[in-house]
Amino acid sequence: MFQIGNKHNDFPFYRQSDAMDCGPTCLKMIATHHGRKFPLQYIRNISKITRQGVTIADLMATAENMGFKSLPAELPLQILIKKAPLPCILHWEKKHFVVLYRITDTHAYIADPALERPVKYSLQDFLLSWQLDEHTTTGRALFLEPQPQFHSQEIKGTYNTSLRSLWPHLRDHRSSWLPVAITLLLATLCSVLTPLLTQRIVDSAISEKSTSILLLICIGQLLLFAGRLFTDFIRARLLYKMGARISIQMLKAYLDKLMRLPLPFFDNRHAGDNMQRVTDNQRVEDFLTSSLVNFILSVVTIIVLGVVLCYYNGWIFLLFLAGAAASIIWANSFQERRRVLDQKKFKVLAANQHILLEIFSAMQEIKLTGSEKLKGNQWLDLQEKSFDLKLESLRMDQFMQGTGAFINEIKNVLITGLAASLVIQGDITLGAMLAITFICGQLNAPVLQLADFIRVAQNTRFSLQRMAEVAHEPDEDPQPDASLPLQAVTGKDIVFNQVSFQYGHRHSPMVLKNIDVTIPSGKITAIVGMSGGGKTTLLKLLLKSYHPVAGNIYLGSQPLTGIPAKAWRKHIGVVMQDGYVFMDTIANNIFAGAEERNQERLQQAAKMACIHDFFISMPFGYDTVIGSEGYGLSEGQTQRLLIARLIYRNPAFIFLDEATNSLDAHNEKAIIDNLNNFFPGKTVVVVAHRLSTVRHADQILVMDHGRIVENGTHQELIATEGRYFQLIRNQLELGK
Repeated sequence: MFQIGNKHNDFPFYRQSDAMDCGPTCLKMIATHHGRKFPLQYIRNISKITRQGVTIADLMATAENMGFKSLPAELPLQILIKKAPLPCILHWEKKHFVVLYRITDTHAYIADPALERPVKYSLQDFLLSWQLDEHTTTGRALFLEPQPQFHSQEIKGTYNTSLRSLWPHLRDHRSSWLPVAITLLLATLCSVLTPLLTQRIVDSAISEKSTSILLLICIGQLLLFAGRLFTDFIRARLLYKMGARISIQMLKAYLDKLMRLPLPFFDNRHAGDNMQRVTDNQRVEDFLTSSLVNFILSVVTIIVLGVVLCYYNGWIFLLFLAGAAASIIWANSFQERRRVLDQKKFKVLAANQHILLEIFSAMQEIKLTGSEKLKGNQWLDLQEKSFDLKLESLRMDQFMQGTGAFINEIKNVLITGLAASLVIQGDITLGAMLAITFICGQLNAPVLQLADFIRVAQNTRFSLQRMAEVAHEPDEDPQPDASLPLQAVTGKDIVFNQVSFQYGHRHSPMVLKNIDVTIPSGKITAIVGMSGGGKTTLLKLLLKSYHPVAGNIYLGSQPLTGIPAKAWRKHIGVVMQDGYVFMDTIANNIFAGAEERNQERLQQAAKMACIHDFFISMPFGYDTVIGSEGYGLSEGQTQRLLIARLIYRNPAFIFLDEATNSLDAHNEKAIIDNLNNFFPGKTVVVVAHRLSTVRHADQILVMDHGRIVENGTHQELIATEGRYFQLIRNQLELGK
């Protein structure tokens, strides 16, 4: 059996913040053991973690980037015990990574980032999780040895996720501080005067049997209550206005940041994760406009009423202080458990967002494939997990709050008993006792609010950590506002010089291999080949969606990597095979970011795309709303709209990826004829399979397994009877 924790545990331990973070977290633990603290986000970035997590090959590449020498091995248990250099990373249960930091003849000590703390296993239980199969004692391990560069390299990716990072959002609303502060002071003043009036009622009005004094004091209490109520209303309105502005400001900054990030960021994350971070923004806004103000009010109230309480009796004040401190310390002791639960809830809610988006967007496919029950069960499983987490959170909060309330009540009983004994001894008056009791009652709420503030502040910091993961991602363009004049790109060839590319780390397979070719300016270049040959990937390099891992792409003599992506994309037009139609009017879909909006050009572009007649037959013509929530288009209509968008853009460079594969033969011929009249003077790259699309190209590149295996015109390639000839023959079914 295994045991949680052990006396030998001096190994640095971290928990994974994401279900896919076990590998990077193991690297973080080992790096910390060797004296370097790498931020987890930095390790995640260099590991190129995907939605499926990382492999041993990914960890090897990441460890080498961190300055380790890595050695993967399959070895038997006895070798692991006697000769293995520790700590090392183990492949655990064939789907997870853990750190083995100590092993003896009887026990193994494991730092599992998915658990609360390190675990001590018996060797029998250790083998059950580590061995490759039940018939062997062999398992997989990754050994790491720090090299000189491990200690000397600069660590990037450290950022501030403390609550102090919220200061800029508050600083931008300084004009709202003064009225809020005034309402806080008035509310505190009302709280101070109320117990004094209570004492006067007992010590003066009742003892002197004066109804006039009693009436006057009661009127004063009502006025104080009304004053506090009025200030609370005013403060709530001020905070609502400030909160709305802060919320809009934060969400706008978040969306702006998302739009500045490169495409690989979105490839490796679910949409639900990014959507759930909107909820994190809301949590931060609530903290700034509600919890923080209540905290300040609580502190001011405790200080002022504490001074008054100390004035009445110092011992009672010290007793109250001890009870309050015990309550706050108790509330703060649940930070780690709350962090773990919060991260689990975030992932479940993000997964819930993702599956709902999938269900709503793929309803037709779900019905056609009979997947209703499968998708329904997937959603139900997430609800069960969400229910369990909420129940666990409720239990923890009940235990924390219940025990805190019990501590608070013990404090109240002791204070009441002490005050009563002081009255009996004649040290204070009965009115003073009632005033003390009232003050303690008034102070209970602020103390509970302080304890609650600790909980909210912890949750807010967890949200800030997740938001910082996005905020500190490097932008796609260091200089997003840089311009690129048209004359700077006109008449220049695109040159590939020994370009290679791979998705992921350096141990991943190469998708493009040593591409050496020139795409001539003002000419049509077609790229053909079998599926998976690298055609679309080559196009994505031209779009600056990705960058080569070796070699360079030049525009004339200028490296394409040195041209800002946003400036480059102003001069290109693209129709991808998975192009998107926005939920907007037809006209706005065709304009799509164009600075000039010309109705005549709009209709001319639609005519060239052979879809003008369809658009004017729509209920509101070009003002008809289309997209996911509007009028649905067929795949062929969508492609023609995207072609119209490209024609209206009138770019210097045109990139087409299977842009006509959903069109019927009649429309395809008409559109290709129109495009051939539109292409002259432009640099065109066409990825296609159909002979009709590529046969008139000035240059045809044939790709196979990431390489260009043939290059020439249609007639030249047919004459050689090579790969291109085979593709054409298979397409036309010409036989041998």
